[in-house]
Amino acid sequence: MHNDLCIIGAGPAGMMAAIAAGEEGASVCVLEKNAVPGRKLRMTGGGRCNLTHAGSIDDFVRACQPYGHTLKPAFYAFSPEETLAFFHQRGLKTYTDRSGCVFPVSEQAADVCRILIEQMRRSGVTVVCDRPLGTVEKGGDHFVMKAGNDRYSCRAILVATGGKSWPQTGSTGDGYRLVEQFRHTIVSPVGILCPMVARESWPGSLQGLSLPRVLIRLKGKSKAKTFSGEIVFTDEGVGGPVVFDVSRIAAELLNHQEAVEVTIDFLPELNREELSLRLIERCAANPKKEISGVLSDWFPKRLASFLQHSSCGSQPAPASGFLKQQRQQLIEAIKAMPLTLIRSGLLEKATVTRGGVSFNEIDSQTMESRLCDGLFFAGEVLDVDGPCGGYNLQIAFSTGFLAGKSAVQYCR
Repeated sequence: MHNDLCIIGAGPAGMMAAIAAGEEGASVCVLEKNAVPGRKLRMTGGGRCNLTHAGSIDDFVRACQPYGHTLKPAFYAFSPEETLAFFHQRGLKTYTDRSGCVFPVSEQAADVCRILIEQMRRSGVTVVCDRPLGTVEKGGDHFVMKAGNDRYSCRAILVATGGKSWPQTGSTGDGYRLVEQFRHTIVSPVGILCPMVARESWPGSLQGLSLPRVLIRLKGKSKAKTFSGEIVFTDEGVGGPVVFDVSRIAAELLNHQEAVEVTIDFLPELNREELSLRLIERCAANPKKEISGVLSDWFPKRLASFLQHSSCGSQPAPASGFLKQQRQQLIEAIKAMPLTLIRSGLLEKATVTRGGVSFNEIDSQTMESRLCDGLFFAGEVLDVDGPCGGYNLQIAFSTGFLAGKSAVQYCR
């Protein structure tokens, strides 16, 4: 079978690339090793699919640092606004939550996947599932691929195989092995947007407890970076959206150092002075209560008990005898609880892979390899990523669209 373009991988990047190329009139074949396209896409956001984030292109460039400027041409080729228009025009209704995350009104990732599959069909794209790739060779101005007993040839090839996170969905690093034969550098993959393991054991005592908003400060050589959002305590450390964002920075730092020091502010809406006044007022109004009881208006019972123990020790701590020094220790525990992060969670459990094909060897204006003419890349197989909140799906859509359009121009 001969095509203008063969795309390896039917995830969000591969499907968007196929649509972009098919709408240009190119003959496109997509090879997918799973039984259905978009297997990982159907699971994103807990099955709700946070498909993009509200904001301008400049907002995305800033949010996706240190990769923002590298991704800028892709964001201009297919912006967040154009992503929403694409899905709205095909009947998907969306809503934007307070944090700027965009979801389908149905909260069904399957609806996003269905639209992409239907649009591939309308664009004349051939999708072949249950086809794990065997070999790829380049001869002259075309590529020859073998998948099972089938043989495919094409003018251009587009690798959109994803990373190594969530391998149960088929993301097992196949693309890395494929492109190494074309002399591409693979940046060692690590998991990000994932829980973090802590040196301290106290998070385990709070396992399963979540707080809707905390502030995490990560200490750096220049100035501290601050992250805000929901936290979830685990048996080994911490997770939740705010920790997922911290993991993007921490994963990089842990490549060069043994641990990353952070502090957690459990009550960011009050500064230290305000908190001190509130504590004095509540202790005066509730002299017979334990300090943990005074804190129960702000925190769940287990956290309130932990904070009391952190500042007052294991002895009973009635509000009537709460000393100034103890109050200051409690305020520090609430506003700046120290935590030492020693490693990311398992790559297999991470939402996104950091690492992959080095972008130094990719033309960011076209997504074409600088080392092999006719070889294009899109999505998570590349060494680029964004924070939690729809940014990574937008990267997939934008790089896929740009790569698909560029591959058609190459073929012509």
